[in-house]
Amino acid sequence: MKPRSLVLAVLLSLSAAAWAVEQEETFTNLTPGQDMLDPANLAQLLRQGDVRAMNNVGLLWAKGYNGRQSYIEALNWWKEAAKRGYTVAMNNIGLLYAKGNGVEQDYKQAFEWWHQAAFLGNAWAMNNVGDLYENGLGVEKNLMMAMTWYQSGAEQGDRMAMYNLGLLYEAGKGVDRDYAAALTWFRKAADKGEGSAMHSIGAMYAEGRGVGADPVEAHAWYSVADLRFPPEDADEAKQNRRDLDELGARLDPEQLARARDRAAAIEALTRPAPPQPTKPLGPGEKST
Repeated sequence: MKPRSLVLAVLLSLSAAAWAVEQEETFTNLTPGQDMLDPANLAQLLRQGDVRAMNNVGLLWAKGYNGRQSYIEALNWWKEAAKRGYTVAMNNIGLLYAKGNGVEQDYKQAFEWWHQAAFLGNAWAMNNVGDLYENGLGVEKNLMMAMTWYQSGAEQGDRMAMYNLGLLYEAGKGVDRDYAAALTWFRKAADKGEGSAMHSIGAMYAEGRGVGADPVEAHAWYSVADLRFPPEDADEAKQNRRDLDELGARLDPEQLARARDRAAAIEALTRPAPPQPTKPLGPGEKST
């Protein structure tokens, strides 16, 4: 499987490139427009026993706030939220151990935290458990288990799990090579805005693997992928740009025009929806 998302001591694929701050359930709004990570807001939520607030305090410590930063303090806050069953905090603890931030790098610990979150239904963690099984990190390598966990995450809508399933089918790892199945999963991930999946689709059309070779379609997918890679995927973005430029140099003006039109249509269909604010808690309510 192609390494992506995080720069670790080894090449380990993960479903998010940073702490789980981008997951909707991580945030709690008190007043629309206010900074959701403002300590003054979080203090009020902590008095209510809000696990999202505990997680956010951990995020403040992990990312640094007003010149203060401590992974150990982050770990303490996340453990408090994890004790109360908050899977986002469990994911963040697993990430600490996977990256070795503030603790000794320990994939077995990462596996245990992500496995716990996965059993509680967190799709992000399901994909990570699949990654560890596929790469034999913290657990014995088992491609069947990797496939099982990727499938579970994909069924719950995790786009990286969808992409990783596509990679297994494309490479014939743990399953018979099946380009049609690979393309299906890449398309599902691409529909959710996953740049790596878009590049993979482009490559399949460029090389005629599982589909008829179509340089115009390939160029269109590479073009949209160029818009979707996050900063942490800079190496993949550079490779996609090289592929885009090399292919573009071989197309004539009419083909390039058709590729631009097709790219515009793909971009519109795969444009990520703007995040919806989390509903504020009512009096006496606690997040779960």
